[in-house]
Amino acid sequence: MTENRTLEKSFAHFDGAVARNPRWSWSARSPNGETVVITLWEDEISDDGHTITADLYNHKDLDLWKDLPGNRARIEDLKWARENCDGEFRVVKLVAKDIAAFPRSIARRYPDPKLVMKLIRLNEETGEFRAEGKR
Repeated sequence: MTENRTLEKSFAHFDGAVARNPRWSWSARSPNGETVVITLWEDEISDDGHTITADLYNHKDLDLWKDLPGNRARIEDLKWARENCDGEFRVVKLVAKDIAAFPRSIARRYPDPKLVMKLIRLNEETGEFRAEGKR
């Protein structure tokens, strides 16, 4: 089982990345701007054995989270990754106590040290995005 960490320590695992706000941030950036870190719910990541995918397009809860501060900041960090990091970002995985709840409560969080995701598409208005990863 992967060690449960605070969100601050999970972000900092990747080049000392720091979130804008310790309470509502869904993403972070390293002080030198070379690393972007995004939180992803473990149950919303698919792995077909070849490609690891996170696809938040047409998400069932989009209307509930699209205007939240965490999403607005994540959009800025994804744009930064696209423009300054070749679209790549690192991942902190979140495990939900109840995947059907909104808002979700976090049972566990941890950085995935091997996973690197690449942004494929981003809707800058809503925050919907698709990314594919490799280990």
